[in-house]
Amino acid sequence: MSQVKDRLREHPSLRMVTMILGLFISALGVNGFLRQAHLLSGGVTGFATAINYVSGINVGLMAFLLNIPIFIIGFIYLEKDFCIFSLINMIIYSLILGLTQDIGSIIPVHDKFIQTIYGGFLNGLGIGLVFRAKTSTGGTDIIAAILKIKKNIEIKNTSFAANVIVVLLGSVMFGLTLGLYTLIGFYINSLALGFIKDAMNYQKSLIIISDKPEEIADDIMKELIRGVTFLHAEGAYTGENKKLVYTIVSSNEIPKIKEIAFKHDPRAFVTINEVNEVKGRGFKSKDL
Repeated sequence: MSQVKDRLREHPSLRMVTMILGLFISALGVNGFLRQAHLLSGGVTGFATAINYVSGINVGLMAFLLNIPIFIIGFIYLEKDFCIFSLINMIIYSLILGLTQDIGSIIPVHDKFIQTIYGGFLNGLGIGLVFRAKTSTGGTDIIAAILKIKKNIEIKNTSFAANVIVVLLGSVMFGLTLGLYTLIGFYINSLALGFIKDAMNYQKSLIIISDKPEEIADDIMKELIRGVTFLHAEGAYTGENKKLVYTIVSSNEIPKIKEIAFKHDPRAFVTINEVNEVKGRGFKSKDL
């Protein structure tokens, strides 16, 4: 997965394809499964879906209309580039939602629990891909960013509050049973989002054996802002004392580490291992 992440960084066209694919998968989850079970998705799309249930207004059109005042406020408080890219993304998502509104009629799944599982998973998977492409679908993401800047309210807390409102809305409109199904859908959604995040942003440990450990360590600390530890070792055959360079980095930083190592020492020996979990002061995962 680290290779996928590196390619997303290097190729804007691949990033765009990933974004559009994510939007389509999310729309498939919403229109293909959640709406067929009269459930709600999270955020602005959830409110648009609720309005669609009672008025018949196209989901994509309603999502677009609800986002307009949000983006007007966003342009006042947030960086223009972020708002512009999010606006483009929102327009594309609204179009896809509108065009796929009736796709559920050709999907032969009618069990509400199965629809909840598939809908929640696909919606989370799609939005996860959108986030991996460093874009946003607007809506509550914009609101959360504004509240973070103006009131220092954590983004995750704003998102949680919005989802709670959606669950309550679903419970009032369709009863506690469907409200519970909506809650289950949110949980599956969060699992899918976590899967995308973990699959494409895991950590690696590296040990570098080289005749120039200080130079390599200095560049790692300066260019990647990562901590480095020297391990003292002795060659079994030569009996020579060696300084080994040890560090833990995010998977997307591996190519840069190798570049640094072989720049200083073409004969460097690099080992890379997966790390299941890192806890402690001084380590922070880095996104795209």
